Amino acid sequence: MAAISADPACCLTDTTTKSQLCPTKEKQTALLLDSDVNKIVERKLRSNNFCVLHWSLDSLGETNGYLGQYYTLSVNVKIDNKSKHLKFFAKTPPPTSSPQYDFLIRYNTFNKEILVYSELIPTMGIGTGAKWVPDYYLSKSNAILVLEDATQEGYVTPDKYIAFDEEHCISVVKAISTFHSRSLILDEKLRQSTGQTILDLYGHVLEEVAFVADDVAARKYLSSCVKGACTMVDLVEGLNENEATMMKYWIATWVPKLPTLLESSDKYRNVMCHRDIWPNNIMFKRDTRTGKPVSCYLIDFQFLRYSPPAIDFMICLLLVTDCAIRRRLYDQLIDLYCGTMKKELAAEGLDVQKCLPREEFVASCNEVKGVALTYSIANMQIMLLTKQAVDKYFIGSTDQLEYVMYGDQRCDLVKSQCRSRKSYQTRITEVIEEIRVYLANNPGKC
Repeated sequence: MAAISADPACCLTDTTTKSQLCPTKEKQTALLLDSDVNKIVERKLRSNNFCVLHWSLDSLGETNGYLGQYYTLSVNVKIDNKSKHLKFFAKTPPPTSSPQYDFLIRYNTFNKEILVYSELIPTMGIGTGAKWVPDYYLSKSNAILVLEDATQEGYVTPDKYIAFDEEHCISVVKAISTFHSRSLILDEKLRQSTGQTILDLYGHVLEEVAFVADDVAARKYLSSCVKGACTMVDLVEGLNENEATMMKYWIATWVPKLPTLLESSDKYRNVMCHRDIWPNNIMFKRDTRTGKPVSCYLIDFQFLRYSPPAIDFMICLLLVTDCAIRRRLYDQLIDLYCGTMKKELAAEGLDVQKCLPREEFVASCNEVKGVALTYSIANMQIMLLTKQAVDKYFIGSTDQLEYVMYGDQRCDLVKSQCRSRKSYQTRITEVIEEIRVYLANNPGKC
């Protein structure tokens, strides 16, 4: 084993390593053992010519994803008599006392994400372009997931309140299209070789977890979202009474139907969709001189679903851009998505016209516009919470989380967030304005 050396001065014993952990020694020791760290480093270096001098698992104290606790795994190793410091990102389930933990256990979402990183993505492959997902190193069921620390390579999570510009939109659309293309390629290869599909092999990973029709918590969450969204409508200036009434009715009708609206399509080709592509689940590496993105990672695959690719495309645009950017770049981003898809499929000898014709993708985007608006107006209320609110409800007083997520305090939460952060109100108000236009252009959807 690489963690054991013939040179006693080089490597520490298990006891020495564990004694150098921070005060939460028992928890960390239960999460990772010396043998686990050894395996992680071996996979990172692709060599066993090293010895581990010391390692620690340190909490980041962040809740960007709301459904996990984040850590840095720091490892000092010795290679050819030289010391090297390595860092990894680690994620664990939220505290057992939190409502999020109950959700993860009920729907096995933590293990679902583990399977995505450990099996699905390696099976699909990355494609011909830039890598769109961080490297995977190790996991333990319902305990820990260890990935590349993307920050070490210069990747950063964008400010969720700042709408993406053209360059950032281009980068994320390329990543989405490449991800979808790998799903299509795997599906086509399975059909040709075994007669099976991705759904046959990975159906258990692609099941809905966030919006389950018969789940009490999901119904309560959506009901709370309706209240919050209607409160936001009341805060929009310039709406006449008929417009406000019509929009509230549409929200109250469509939001509770999300479990049905997000089901796999019988009409359009389905692929593996991320279904949660918003700024906190995107990381960009930017040119140090120009600040423009050079590559993009998609992270957090807990809500992976088998859906028309337009679902990811349309929802992402609403969650990362403002109205002006969407109007100006929509056709260009459609072209970019389809062009990237064509290139990736062609590299595997597949014809995009047979797998995902451009006209079908465009038609699907038009058809799911209402679904994307519904999803966005429901979830942006929580996605755009200020750091103070996140710390209060997701780290501190988790007993209050029940009331703002699932109960009657959503209206008060939305109002307080609008007062605290103007961009919170602006971003959500823009989606409300798009709903108004959507309903004016589609009177039958009311």
